[in-house]
Amino acid sequence: MATVNFTGKWMEDHADNKEAMLKKLGMPEEQAAQMVAFNMGIDIMHEGDNFTMTMLTPDGKEICVNKFSIGVPMTPTVPAGAIPMHEMVMSYVEGGKALRAKATGDNDYIDDTYLEPNGDMKVVQKAGDVTCTTIYKKM
Repeated sequence: MATVNFTGKWMEDHADNKEAMLKKLGMPEEQAAQMVAFNMGIDIMHEGDNFTMTMLTPDGKEICVNKFSIGVPMTPTVPAGAIPMHEMVMSYVEGGKALRAKATGDNDYIDDTYLEPNGDMKVVQKAGDVTCTTIYKKM
């Protein structure tokens, strides 16, 4: 069971290499540029080993929803226009303080989410040779 709780509404503060990551994950160039133009929000419901993550536009419009449980394979929902991820993803707690999602495939995608001591949420995504780090502030 998770020892940290990610529940809350989070707004992207800044991201490094976001457009390159979106392109690497198969999002068309024009749509990737649009996604970079605004800071996304995430609404997380975390109860025990179960999560619901809803990606939001700055005005609260839902982009996509993913529900998963730690240690249970799932196929993620991706924003409209992106190439669907058909590979299975396993999510689990790493060291009692981070959430990890991992997918095997062409890009060997890894997503590590941490709660920082200052209260921020840090997400580090890696796909092939591309890394994107995003900082979210709790709303």
